[in-house]
Amino acid sequence: MSEFEEIISINTDECVQCEGCVENCPHDALEISANGYPYCIDNLCTRCGECIEICPVLAISFE
Repeated sequence: MSEFEEIISINTDECVQCEGCVENCPHDALEISANGYPYCIDNLCTRCGECIEICPVLAISFE
C-alpha cells in the first residue's frame, strides 16, 4: 500500500480536541464532528501528514 492509499486514523481516546489539525490542514480535509472530534474528508485529504505533525498527543496516524 502506498502512502497515498493510507487512511488517516484519529484516536478519539487520545484526542484533546485542540483543533490544531483542523486549523493547520492545508487542504481543508479535516472538520469537527458533532461530538467535538476531528474527522477526515477522505476525498480532500492528500495524506500530507501536516495533521500528524501538529497533533500534541499523537492521536492521528496513518492506518
